[in-house]
Amino acid sequence: MRSGDAIIITIILVLAVLFFGYVWPTFRLFRSFDHIEQNAQRRITARELQAWATNLLAQHPSGRIRVSALGTNFPKELLGLWKLPPDIFVNESRTNNAGTVDPGWVQLIWGSPMVGHCGFEIGPTNFTAFKSRRHAWSDGVYFYKN
Repeated sequence: MRSGDAIIITIILVLAVLFFGYVWPTFRLFRSFDHIEQNAQRRITARELQAWATNLLAQHPSGRIRVSALGTNFPKELLGLWKLPPDIFVNESRTNNAGTVDPGWVQLIWGSPMVGHCGFEIGPTNFTAFKSRRHAWSDGVYFYKN
């Protein structure tokens, strides 16, 4: 083998390692993040999400809850939508600055600084989401992506 051939083969191997070691996993990470909502729609309905969230609101005070702390009280359909489980925040009902009562709601958040964030804001049917760039799955169930 000539030295020129060895250099070409080395360059090809280095490029293959870079592609399969970094570029491909990064592409898969972004692609799976971009399809969280579509995959969720295939696995769970808005009504099922709302039933779970309103039940969670009745059982837990405001604050962050880890999926692992909920055990079987987390919809298994939402597991595996992305490489990590979502962050869960429970928000009890409160009186807003206008003097009206905002109903309690649950927020599910997937993401990272690198890919951005997306998730659900879920409450009773009279709940209106707070996030911009949101759209309703049904009354009280919204998906957003930043």
